[in-house]
This record gives sequence, C-alpha cells and structure tokens, in this order.
Amino acid sequence: MNNTNRYIANLYLVLLNVRDTLEYTINREHRAEVFNARKGALEEGIKVGTAFRNFLDQNGDKGKEILEKMTVFINDIYGPESTVLVLSGDKVRVDNSQHIKIYDYVIGLTETLRDIIFNYLNYAKQHDETEEVMTKLIVTDEALYRSVLNKLVMIDLEKAFAEFNKVMQESKGKPTPQSNFIVQNEIAKYAGYVRFSRQHCHIIDNKTLDLLDESIELIEMTEGRRERRDGKSFQELFRNNLQKLDVYIGEAEKAWKEAYKPVLDEMMALAKEQIEKNKKVGEA
Repeated sequence: MNNTNRYIANLYLVLLNVRDTLEYTINREHRAEVFNARKGALEEGIKVGTAFRNFLDQNGDKGKEILEKMTVFINDIYGPESTVLVLSGDKVRVDNSQHIKIYDYVIGLTETLRDIIFNYLNYAKQHDETEEVMTKLIVTDEALYRSVLNKLVMIDLEKAFAEFNKVMQESKGKPTPQSNFIVQNEIAKYAGYVRFSRQHCHIIDNKTLDLLDESIELIEMTEGRRERRDGKSFQELFRNNLQKLDVYIGEAEKAWKEAYKPVLDEMMALAKEQIEKNKKVGEA
C-alpha cells in the first residue's frame, strides 16, 4: 500500500468509528467493551500527529471547525456527562428518545469525512497512485452505510408516523400541539436525513440509488405528495421497504467485509512493524 492509500486508510478508521455510532439506535444490548474501544479510537483519531489531525491542522479555520465538531461529538455522545449513552457495568444504557441527536452528529460528520476521503481518492487517481483495494473498500462502505442509515431512520420514521396518525385520530383530524410537534421535530427530521444522504451519494450504481429513491417515494406518500402504490396500507409499504433494505444490507455487508479484511490486515501489519521499530530505537 503506497503512502497516499495508507493515509486514506487512517482517515477511514476515523470514519468507521463515527459511522458505527449508529449502532446505538438499534434496539439491542450494547457492550461496554465495544463502547470503550470505539471511544478510544475516536479520541486517538483526533490527537496531534495522526493523519486526520494533520489534515485538520493544515486546513485553517475549516479544519478547526471540523475538529471542534468532532470534539463536541465525542464528549456529548461518549463522554462521562453524556445523557445519550451511559455505562452501566459491562453494558451501555441508551436513551432511545435521543436517536435524533445521534443521527445529527453521525450524518453530518460522516459526510465531511467521506468528502475528505473521496478528495484523496481523486488525488491518488490524478497522480497514478490508485489502489483497487482501497477504492473497493470506500465504495462498499458507502453502499453499506447509506442502506443501514436508511433502514434505521425509516424504522424511527414509521414509529413517529404511526404516533402522528394516532394523535390525529384522537383529535378527529384536527392538528394539535402534539401532532405539530411530531411533524416538526420527528417526521420532518427523519425525512430530511434520508434526503440528505441520497443527495450526497458518491456511488452511482442503479441498485443502490433505486433503493434509496424508494425510501424517498415512501416518505412522499406519508407527506401526501405521492399516492400509495396499488392502494397498499402504510404498514405494508414500510414493511416492504424494510424487507428490501434488509436483503440489500446483507449483500452490502458481505461485500464490505471482504473489502475491509485486506486493508485491516495490512494496517495491523504496519502497526506491528512500527512497534518493533520503536522498540529497537528504545533499546539502542
């Protein structure tokens, strides 16, 4: 792996740990061990001398802005004062009412990191330094990330939409402060995340884009901007959408794992080599 692609790999490790914070919007048990490892990796990723920090330090006010956002994210989500994620023994307690806070951080920061990485991929291409192993990893990662994000957000959107309909039924179709709150602070937010992700997509294969577009079509149906296909209920439409996403995610995850392994193996070998060099210097 040449120097440019090693640099990209180090940037990618930061992206990976920001991206994987989405895990905490999934209703399942979360281990403190994974939490601590991810927190440590994020803190390490912005330390002086690392690839990402070097990039930030070389990019003036914009770099300072990104560093500040990363620092606030780490403190607000992983810090000891966090109200979103709280360590409890060997488990992590998640405040599921704060999914939006997780989405706000992760979606914004991953797009920033992904844009930086794609700029370096373009640099590698222009200087004849492209390595297929790295390009494949970044492309498969994006396919996996966008489909997983769509699924998680659409699950939360369906819950909010069901609650909105329940409130409207109780008020006999008249808007109430509660129904307005759900629309403005939940449904509109979730819809915005899906649209934002689609607008910032770097990959162009039809299979991925068609699936993302289908989620947007469903959102337009909930907004009354598009009629429901074949007169299906919203429950059925959401179920069909999530089933398609599940199938796609299974394929995307397999492709990503295959692309990630050779990069991870090489990065671990390089880290081991550096440790040995440092050891020899210390003994000299």
